[in-house]
Amino acid sequence: MSKMHAWLGSGRCLLGLVAVLAATAGVIVAGAEHWGGLQPCSLCWTQRGILAVLMVVALLGVLFWPRGRGGRWLLGGALIIVTAAGLAAAGRHLYVMWNPEVVDCGMSPEVMLQMLPWREFLIELVTGNTDCAEAAVLFGIPLPVASFFGFTVLGAASVYAVFRLR
Repeated sequence: MSKMHAWLGSGRCLLGLVAVLAATAGVIVAGAEHWGGLQPCSLCWTQRGILAVLMVVALLGVLFWPRGRGGRWLLGGALIIVTAAGLAAAGRHLYVMWNPEVVDCGMSPEVMLQMLPWREFLIELVTGNTDCAEAAVLFGIPLPVASFFGFTVLGAASVYAVFRLR
């Protein structure tokens, strides 16, 4: 088998694909906001931030591919933590979307950043507000559903790339 075929079937290549897909998802959502008029809520911003962190961790994994077991466990652990955070944020968004009475009325993330102390801003960012109950739809799919699915697929691919492929 040639070196190119070996590289294409490697965990490093799959992790690179995860980084590219995460960046692509971020660009699609940003484009939908800019050209489609979608207004992101606080939980949307949280999910975007976590997606960016997942992309960076995956990219760092590609650039500094671990050779030993300890390095793979460190990279895999970081990917699992970031993916779990993304799933938690998307899951919270789905919960708020289906149970809007559980959150208070809120401000946009931009206004919260100007008005609230950092601690309260961060709490509001991860718990959501009534704006989060009206989730935007892209290609006929509510964004929290797409986000939950995306974090599931990217997380599973990341873990598979680090622990199963060499």
